Amino acid sequence: MLELKQTVHNLIGSPKDIKALENNPSPRLLIISDSHGRTQILKDIITQYGSGCDALIFCGDGTSDLLMLLDEAANDKNLRKMLPSVIAFARGNGDGSRYNTGFSRNPIIVPERQILCANHRNFLIVHGHNEGINWGFENCGFTAQLENCKNIFYGHTHVTREDRINGFTFVNPGSCSLPRCGQPQCFAIATVDSKFVDIAHIKINRNGEDFNKYSLFTPIY
Repeated sequence: MLELKQTVHNLIGSPKDIKALENNPSPRLLIISDSHGRTQILKDIITQYGSGCDALIFCGDGTSDLLMLLDEAANDKNLRKMLPSVIAFARGNGDGSRYNTGFSRNPIIVPERQILCANHRNFLIVHGHNEGINWGFENCGFTAQLENCKNIFYGHTHVTREDRINGFTFVNPGSCSLPRCGQPQCFAIATVDSKFVDIAHIKINRNGEDFNKYSLFTPIY
């Protein structure tokens, strides 16, 4: 079960679970971005997929939504059981740099970027606005190289895509609330093998406000 505590590296979880993720031979990472106040959508995704994943990655613009769920989980054991045991997040241009919460005595720090290690691979997590992601991957790739990361998760554009450039893989899970370019609401799940990282993009098929169905999505761009 997730330990509701922020570490010195700004991850949420216990040191034991963070270390276990580093050594897990086939972890699954739930990747979500840009909820923009649609807390219920974020909760629905976590309720459906969270317990089957080893880490939750949030790529910004909706960090307050995530922290509201963690506040709720502090008093709801069933919800807490559905959350992955490690949570990593990065600050979006619409997020604050720190938040006061009910589950933590100290303010939660929202880093500009985060490094998460899973199956001995480093993953760079950013929102993308600081790296100028709207204009290309050069700055983001430079940061990834400095941090010894070959895989980058980002948001900001609200467009689901996956690009492999010069040995680097850039993954945007899309927006779970406000997609652009005619795409559906989306998120992603990464399975981290010893030789490759498999990305499954998943779209949300809304049927009213209280019921969702999910299916695989192949982005075209």
